[in-house]
Amino acid sequence: MDTQLIQRFFTELDQEFGRPAEVIITGAAAGALMGHIRPSTDIDFEIRSSASDASDKDRQDMENAVSMVSERMKIAVNFSEDISHWSMIDLLDYRKTARDYKKIGRLKIKILAPEYWTIGKMGRFVELDIIDIKEIIKNKKIKSDKLIKLWAKAIKMSPMSLAKRDFKDHVLYFLSKYGKEVWGKRYDSNKAVQSFLDMIKPDRP
Repeated sequence: MDTQLIQRFFTELDQEFGRPAEVIITGAAAGALMGHIRPSTDIDFEIRSSASDASDKDRQDMENAVSMVSERMKIAVNFSEDISHWSMIDLLDYRKTARDYKKIGRLKIKILAPEYWTIGKMGRFVELDIIDIKEIIKNKKIKSDKLIKLWAKAIKMSPMSLAKRDFKDHVLYFLSKYGKEVWGKRYDSNKAVQSFLDMIKPDRP
């Protein structure tokens, strides 16, 4: 899915909904807007009314507007008022760190920050997710220390679950297997792994 089609979707959504709202794009659509292009057939995003006193009717109108535009344009969408509920792994302060993209009518469009975008990818960790993580790290020149700290914090802030254990295993595998590929020959996988393990140790009472 190219950027023009993504923008057209939100242009039509603005016209259909007709009220101010804040959008945070994630998933493959966010990757496309960040410059990492691969085929995507849907748009994943968070959308919230900008009004502090939004009513249930406002939310229903918003849901109806998204559904109508999705059906009219034949674009699959996955949306929510709170994308942090899509996973057991905490997205931390993703709203605060989301990057401004553009204003489309009354819609304020943001993109999930690249570092935070990797949290969802690391949680699922299928082959395409691994490719996405590697490409974004290289394209955005994200330092290993910054990502290790963020991934560790996401684990520490997440409730106990099988997903939390899987996330830890995925991070360890990525640091060991793909570290040099994305961060260069000076990257030390043993040091990176140990740093991550130290960061996720339980806090002392």
